[in-house]
Amino acid sequence: MKLLSFVAGLTVFLSAASTFAVTIGQVDTFQDGLDNWQGGVGGFSVAPAGGPAGAGDQYLQLSSGASPLPPRMAGFNDSQWLGNFTAAGVTEVTVDLLNSGATSLPMRVAIREAAGGSTTPGYASTTPFVLPPDGLWHHAVFELNAASLTGFNSPQPLSVDLANVKDFRILASAAPSGVGDIVTAQVGVDNVTAVPEPSALLLIIIAAPFIWRLSCGR
Repeated sequence: MKLLSFVAGLTVFLSAASTFAVTIGQVDTFQDGLDNWQGGVGGFSVAPAGGPAGAGDQYLQLSSGASPLPPRMAGFNDSQWLGNFTAAGVTEVTVDLLNSGATSLPMRVAIREAAGGSTTPGYASTTPFVLPPDGLWHHAVFELNAASLTGFNSPQPLSVDLANVKDFRILASAAPSGVGDIVTAQVGVDNVTAVPEPSALLLIIIAAPFIWRLSCGR
């Protein structure tokens, strides 16, 4: 019970530290469902087992290509992955990915200025994580900084967009883009994690013993 109280207290502390939708350390594991992710009509579902942790580990499966699936490979979240990434201290996103298809996929993350169509401005990973078609899980790290992101559709300065993300995406595209390529593919997605900058991580480490004592009534 003390451990549960500690975890709850740490969660409250982190929530209080930021009023933004995105928070440091948040993780989408898909154990409770879709976690507000979408991928177009019929293009997304939760696989009941087979995630990186093995039996019973659910994950998000994105599909694209043949009708009625969306033609483009992309998944998006317009809920807990919005807001001010800079103020929240989120400097990178890590994700576990699996390619069930027959060809390699250039995976990227993208932030956009609205939840609109293909002309919506934003930024995407400059260098893709090339996901091999081996049916195995791979851990990808996507940094969110000027050296790692490229603008598309004439966006605002990166600092402005990182402070007001209105659409967050994981997609496969040959070039930095806000929409995925037209491809027939299946991609497994799990453990989407908001990684804090070192200073924010230090704050958590410093605060943890204090919250632990409070949870134990000391």
